[in-house]
Amino acid sequence: MKYHREIEPDRSKQIERASWLGIVGNGLLSVLKISAGIAAGSFAVVSDGIDSANDILTSLVTLISARVAARRPTARFPYGYTRADTIATKLLSFVIFFAGAELIISAIRHILADTPTDLPSPLAVYVTLVSIAAKIFLAYYKISVGRRVNSSMLIADGKNMQNDVIISVAVLAGLVATHALEMPVLDSVTALIVSVWIIRVAFKIFMESNTELMDGLHSTRVYDRVFEAVGRIPQAESPHRVRARHVGHLYVIDLDIEVDPELSVVAAHDIAQQTEEMIRAVVPNVYDVVVHVEPRGNAEGECFGVSEDGRTPGGEGCYDEDERG
Repeated sequence: MKYHREIEPDRSKQIERASWLGIVGNGLLSVLKISAGIAAGSFAVVSDGIDSANDILTSLVTLISARVAARRPTARFPYGYTRADTIATKLLSFVIFFAGAELIISAIRHILADTPTDLPSPLAVYVTLVSIAAKIFLAYYKISVGRRVNSSMLIADGKNMQNDVIISVAVLAGLVATHALEMPVLDSVTALIVSVWIIRVAFKIFMESNTELMDGLHSTRVYDRVFEAVGRIPQAESPHRVRARHVGHLYVIDLDIEVDPELSVVAAHDIAQQTEEMIRAVVPNVYDVVVHVEPRGNAEGECFGVSEDGRTPGGEGCYDEDERG
């Protein structure tokens, strides 16, 4: 089997390089913030450090899944291993969720504790400023590399870094308010807000990964491009029953076209081949295209896929009475 040109060693190396940078960078930030937060007496900074520790897991998941996804297809996994990204992302969402939940419990305990607490030292502010600068750099780098190699996992990791910038800014604002109002409890309140944000990110990651696992699409614009490509082949008529799904960062596209029924099998095959090549030229990141050829005017009452006129599944007679929902 010829493997798709998009899956190549250079792509995997770039993802691994960005992942290692995230692991090292977040590792240093996590140690710095947790130790400085403890020394400065800021539970919010400690919470931010734990969030950075979660980012180490994110980068590790990206690193491992990139290596798994780069494997060639086998008879057992004919579409390759690119969905390792999705599976890893799903697992990661649980890890992030439970980390956020633990932080919420700890923050509530701090707020409800009767023991008096001191104001955090200025060290917490300085460390948070360093964190904001480092996170901005990591976010920019990961997103830029992710877009260059078309890695949704790396882009998502970069966006997670952007969320971390917001978290660190919230921690900084909480520290400033804590000192300005001389209310140590605000530090714990800030930690509680950060914990809720972490859980929100976990839930968002969980929901977004559902789409690919269920063979769905985040955007249906790919169908417009498919119809545009077929329209450039004069002898390919009435594209219908078009289906697209993701396998990692690549598309698998199936469709039916109609041709002149008087054409020979060889001529019809040539049209199908031209259609496939045109789709690959118009639609980026295509893993495979399957073109089914039918004689012009063929009607089989197909009940799935998308047609050029915008019709979608669920037409009259498609389902038995007890299957309609």
